[in-house]
Amino acid sequence: MIKHALVIFILLTGTSLANADSELQVSEPWVREAPPASRVLAGYLTLVNTGDNTVTVTEITSPDFKNAEIHRTVIEEGVARMLAVKQLEVPAGGQLMLEPGGHHLMLFDPLRTLTEGETVTLIIHLDNGNQISATAPVIRKKGEDHSHHHH
Repeated sequence: MIKHALVIFILLTGTSLANADSELQVSEPWVREAPPASRVLAGYLTLVNTGDNTVTVTEITSPDFKNAEIHRTVIEEGVARMLAVKQLEVPAGGQLMLEPGGHHLMLFDPLRTLTEGETVTLIIHLDNGNQISATAPVIRKKGEDHSHHHH
């Protein structure tokens, strides 16, 4: 019961789920707005490791979607394809960008219609059991749309 109340408090306040000593920071998270009937949206962010050791991200989830996966875009014979990624490693003192055309989030089956100006919660799961919560605005952007690439 206390755990559920804590999660609700954290989600409402945007407070990090990670321990105060977490060395992984989330910068510039955002989710691309998609047409209202779309079942897949793309999410982006930058993970910054301020520590002295590599940090491993095992999963990124969202309570605003039924499922989420980390993918990377590869070009094979001139065709962009997305491949699922099991984990991400953020080097000590470095960063890893999830951006259009590279690593990114695929967010499946939104639980509500998401339009520009709304926000979604992203939860970054680390291999040490810690979690970091980030609030990502939904933004309408022109350009590359991952929802039509081949898997």
